Amino acid sequence: MRKLIRLLAIFIFASSAMAGDITWKTFDIKTGPMVAAWDRTQSSTMGWSLELVKPITPYVGVGAMIEGAFNASGCDDCVDYRYDELSEGLFVNMNVPFGLGIGLISNFMFLVNFQDGTVDGLYFNDPYPVDAYDAEGNPIRVYRMHEDNHDYYNESFMFRSNLGVFWRTPGERFGLEFYPLDFAVINGDARITFSLDAVVRLF
Repeated sequence: MRKLIRLLAIFIFASSAMAGDITWKTFDIKTGPMVAAWDRTQSSTMGWSLELVKPITPYVGVGAMIEGAFNASGCDDCVDYRYDELSEGLFVNMNVPFGLGIGLISNFMFLVNFQDGTVDGLYFNDPYPVDAYDAEGNPIRVYRMHEDNHDYYNESFMFRSNLGVFWRTPGERFGLEFYPLDFAVINGDARITFSLDAVVRLF
């Protein structure tokens, strides 16, 4: 275990030495809006994220993030989900600079996701049989749609990865990041996200 810790420390210090103006005090703060769509709940999402990133080299960093959002399915004749969403956790950040402050960026996120709200409507894909008879009193096959109206809560692990483009000013003090490809998997559901982050570098 001690050898592993020593190797990790050597890697961090060596990477910092290669990073030029990256020091132990260097942090990136990233924040911005996001829009998304869930597959299972068929809900649209609008939210905001805040990330704190510690660059280790110009190409690799680690960080923590928190993201809040509101979700609504807008469904009038089927199941209607309306819930608040909170995601928080850790991630690995990877950068591929091309020059002139432009490059590719990707994140691999390991998050806990909380969803809290309501759900109501008819479950057309989950009918159940009921006792019914025709005019002559003979039993007939009839199904009824399941209707529900209750509080909705879900808590689960979320894995999320994205790929985008970034732009940085000279000195990398400020920048922007746009993610057109952002895919999340949680509890048998999938989410596609588009996000835009403003970046400020500290120290």
